[in-house]
Amino acid sequence: MAPIGVDRAAAGQGVAARLKGVIRADRIMTDPVMTYAYSGDASHYRLEPAVVVIVNTEDEVRAVIGAARAEKLPLTFRAAGTSLSGQAITDGVLAVLGDGWRKLSVHPGAEQVTLGPANIVANVNRALKPFNRKIGPDPASQATCKIGGVVNNNSSGMCCGVAYNTYHTMARLRVMLVDGTVLDSGDPDSVAAFRRSHAELLEGIAALHREVTGDAELVALIREKYRIKNTVGYSINALVDFHDPIDILIHLIVGSEGTLGFVSEVTYNTIPEHPYKVTGLIPFPDPHSCGRAITRLANGGVQQTHGVTSAEYLERRALAAVEHLPVMQPYLRFFTETSPAMLIDISAESPEALELEIAAATAVLRAEGATDIDFADGDAERAHLLWDMRKGFIPMFGATRPKGTTMLTEDVAGPVERLADFVIDMRKLLDDYGYFDGVLFGHALAGNLHFQMAADFSNPAEVEQFDKFSVALGELVSVQYGGSLKAEHGTGRAIASFVELEWGTTAYRVMHRIKALFDPEGLLNPGVLLNADPQVHVHDLKRMPLADEIVDMCIECGFCEPACPSHHMTMSPRQRIVVTRERARLRASGEDPARLAAMDEGFEYAGLATCAAGNVCALRCPVGIETGSMVIGERARRRTDSQRRVAHAVGGHTVALERGMRLGVGAQALSRTIIGDGVTDALAGFARKVTGGAVPRVSPALRPGPGAPKAVATGTGEKVVYFPSCATRLFGAATSENGLMPTTDAMVTLLQRAGFDPVVPEHGEGECCGQPFLSKGFPEEAERVGGKTRVEIDRLSDAGRFPVVTDASTCAKHMREHPGESDVADSAEFLLAEVLPRLKLTNKLPAVAVHHNCSAQRLKEQAAINTLAAAIAQQVVVLDAISCCGYAGDKGLFIPELNAHATRFGKAQIPEGCEVGLSTVSTCATGLSERMGIPFFSIASLLEKVSRPG
Repeated sequence: MAPIGVDRAAAGQGVAARLKGVIRADRIMTDPVMTYAYSGDASHYRLEPAVVVIVNTEDEVRAVIGAARAEKLPLTFRAAGTSLSGQAITDGVLAVLGDGWRKLSVHPGAEQVTLGPANIVANVNRALKPFNRKIGPDPASQATCKIGGVVNNNSSGMCCGVAYNTYHTMARLRVMLVDGTVLDSGDPDSVAAFRRSHAELLEGIAALHREVTGDAELVALIREKYRIKNTVGYSINALVDFHDPIDILIHLIVGSEGTLGFVSEVTYNTIPEHPYKVTGLIPFPDPHSCGRAITRLANGGVQQTHGVTSAEYLERRALAAVEHLPVMQPYLRFFTETSPAMLIDISAESPEALELEIAAATAVLRAEGATDIDFADGDAERAHLLWDMRKGFIPMFGATRPKGTTMLTEDVAGPVERLADFVIDMRKLLDDYGYFDGVLFGHALAGNLHFQMAADFSNPAEVEQFDKFSVALGELVSVQYGGSLKAEHGTGRAIASFVELEWGTTAYRVMHRIKALFDPEGLLNPGVLLNADPQVHVHDLKRMPLADEIVDMCIECGFCEPACPSHHMTMSPRQRIVVTRERARLRASGEDPARLAAMDEGFEYAGLATCAAGNVCALRCPVGIETGSMVIGERARRRTDSQRRVAHAVGGHTVALERGMRLGVGAQALSRTIIGDGVTDALAGFARKVTGGAVPRVSPALRPGPGAPKAVATGTGEKVVYFPSCATRLFGAATSENGLMPTTDAMVTLLQRAGFDPVVPEHGEGECCGQPFLSKGFPEEAERVGGKTRVEIDRLSDAGRFPVVTDASTCAKHMREHPGESDVADSAEFLLAEVLPRLKLTNKLPAVAVHHNCSAQRLKEQAAINTLAAAIAQQVVVLDAISCCGYAGDKGLFIPELNAHATRFGKAQIPEGCEVGLSTVSTCATGLSERMGIPFFSIASLLEKVSRPG
């Protein structure tokens, strides 16, 4: 059992003290703003940890185990925190996977892959795609969830079924037990040493094996329960599937939710990813006919890598949540008030085999009454959009729930041969308990159904209703259908009350003995998976107080986090929302002013200052929540009158500001040539220290910009207005050393070379679109400054009669969102569409590294940039390890640690022979040049060089 009566705050401080000197101080968090940031996973539960520790090595994990034991605090491990059953939260020690667990080694032939637990599933499959292989588990959250969570929850997914989950496709496991011992099942020496050192544990496992296999009734139950997806309780099928205690041990770890040990590495047997595939959304007249069709397509519940590999059941109420999407429009005419649809994938190893599989599936679909059967001749783009719709289903439906309610996402499984009745009974159960807005969908090929519903857990009546519903659900699924209360989301706190109901007393006792063998102290994730409290499923329920209209729809799924440049440095978008909600609750209730003050103060740096506010997180969010916009709004609300007066004064003197900044940047660049980088950095560092960071940090990559260009109208060619952004005018690159023109000169030259007659603002200095003021929380000043620029652009373009182009994606995006009479094109799209076709490329570069900055991503310019890069260089390397570079205007100057953190994985992606990079924003190029070890330039500078005559 977990220790009772411990002073959590003091114990948390004790853990931090014990880890001092072992783990870097910034990876140990006890302050209230950061502990609350980690208080929730994607489930409907919340517990605030006493201390959060980001771990990177096995030695660090061992030290954390020792510290937690000494301070009598329970210990929970977390990977991505996308868990839906409350298994990745604790009020004790939360150990979060850091950067040290990203090993990814594809074995020869790609039939196996060895992975660290911090790898994101989608990234693993991306590495395997060239070999037409993938790992078996394919959860809908695969773009976010990590291997550690996949192993510990035995996650499956849409095409995984039972056959291809971790339990069945794992070749090797490396695990640390609660005493700090590491067992590597693929290392004979490790296994031999473990047999000697842990003979008692292995004998206990062997005894359980003999006892279980000697009970024919229990064996039959286990076989039946694991015929379908099942993650309720421990994987006791290991006790009948294997005989060697080592094999049993590592398979018991799978699905154990961090209650038996820490998984530090896993080797998977990969499965084929057949290159020939079609996808269809198939409507049916009623739920029963759709269920019957899926049963007939299910191959008796045995998953395959060819033929029908996935069949998702989407009830009509679920379809209503996504029918606004463009990809859904062709299907609306087939939908009635009750008609569900099946999202189906058919795969094969050859075109001929695919045709046969399509014909066989079509015959079944038609026989069961499908109202439309269209596989669109393998339209890959449509298939991608349909699956994006399905993968984003949980957060998209969550965004439609009443504000202030908590989203519940449950998953169950029943025998696939009874699917038609199962979907009807599940719908009736939701309606009987008043969850009329709940929706039903899921991986029906494996008998697996998900359902979502909303509840306001601040209302005791709704908590009571949820409790009664949960009891009725257990009776329906576990007893009436002999199914699984958790098919793939893990037991967690959500189902711990019902494990004995599902499995019976004998199996339940076996599970308790497993926990006692591995973790007699109850140190690891106690109360998760097994819990004596029959009400644990209604304790520690998450409340969602209203905080900000921009983010009130967030369900805290965490899909945004991989895109965030400050994730694991300070906060992610999800965590900024979580803390904003708690601060709003405290402010409204008035219950703890001291805690609110501490959280407000801590949020200044962690929540506001280190947010790049580029809203690239919104691209990962299925409903497009712009957490950066929330941050900008709070920055504005925190501005004082004196700060607004300063901003107003600056906005009225932008010419002087630009000249002063260029002078300052030029002075530090000159200093480096005279007294060297070391002395310059030392002097600048001293100045930053004594001014509390008010003086910007300078770097060797920071060069003065070229200023405003001059362009004399020739009167020949098509007129085009070129607006050089202030960032491009202020910040330059090492163009002269590399035989390149500055961006502004290169843009004018390219336009003239392509036959255009470029026009630039006559008084270009000081012109600004207003975006820098907006990002700092001065919206009124942004409008004032930007408004003057829009007037000038409209005058030059003759109210939009002539095209307008700018050279920074950030400015292009801002000017589109705050338009005048002229449409403004970014350099990437204009150069690709209007300039490149008129150029003769004379001398391609060997290779170029490409970074897609936040605004380029928001403008969906990736394809255009990549095409231009391919015209510039023979090899194009997209730095997809960097979502946002974190330079964020001037944050690279004042918060350089954000830029360093955001780009930490990029350098490893640059291959030998690649000596130049490309970015569409000059400030981003500055940060990338310093961190990547190669200079980054604009598209215009590089394109001008490779198209230069002679």
